[in-house]
Amino acid sequence: MSSISKKVAIVGGGVAGLLAAVTAADHGAEVLLFEKMDKVGLKMGITGKGRCNLTNNAPIMDFIAMTPGNGRFLFSAYKRFNNMDLLSLFHTWGLETKVERGGRIFPASDDAQEVRHLFMRLLHEKQVDVHLSEPVLHIQTKKGCAAGVITGKGTYEADAVILATGGKSYPRTGSTGDGYRLAGELGHTVTKIRPALIPLVCTEPYCRELQGLSLKNVTLALAAGERRKSEAFGEMIFTHFGISGPIVLTQSDVVTLWLSQGYQVTGYI
Repeated sequence: MSSISKKVAIVGGGVAGLLAAVTAADHGAEVLLFEKMDKVGLKMGITGKGRCNLTNNAPIMDFIAMTPGNGRFLFSAYKRFNNMDLLSLFHTWGLETKVERGGRIFPASDDAQEVRHLFMRLLHEKQVDVHLSEPVLHIQTKKGCAAGVITGKGTYEADAVILATGGKSYPRTGSTGDGYRLAGELGHTVTKIRPALIPLVCTEPYCRELQGLSLKNVTLALAAGERRKSEAFGEMIFTHFGISGPIVLTQSDVVTLWLSQGYQVTGYI
């Protein structure tokens, strides 16, 4: 069957689902996009403090190194479509961008809504059939292959299904972990999930008293037991519940790992 006659159902209207929808439509597919919320790209609006951190201009090896867990798994994906490919695509669509400290890339307008509206325009131009406020309940299969989706409003047949629901990181934007259940129903192994890139809660009461205090050019060292250690240099901030900032977020993955293993974690500035 040629791509021109294929019907593709996409579950999830975040950045991954939007990019998949536009790409599939560009290749001649009839595309149905299902989003459980009443808008697409909601999480996009809160990234980069509302400015939409599009990507980073760092080498791909840096991306691999900064990915929690088995980052090398992403080599093949980055080889086919990397950060510069993404940036070139945005430029082709008319989005102006800028590079800031640390290689971070943002829209020149500093407005995440510009990116969301760009995708909405592309969906309209490419005649993607968008279903808002319609969560997918199950993925339909035939002869061991995905063959459509089932929602509360009906059953939609398709030649392929792209699962792009994201994780369980931000429920108010729709990221409630539905994708794990849908993948599990299809027979995929779903490993135990834990948070990463998060601020940390501290037991010391003085953190609340220091709320808003920002520290620059400091080292945050973390330890759990005698052999488990991590450290990072840069910026951090005290919050009403603990600590946050770049050097906290980048180390939070190892902290949640240690905590899940029953260790008490201690931090040193």
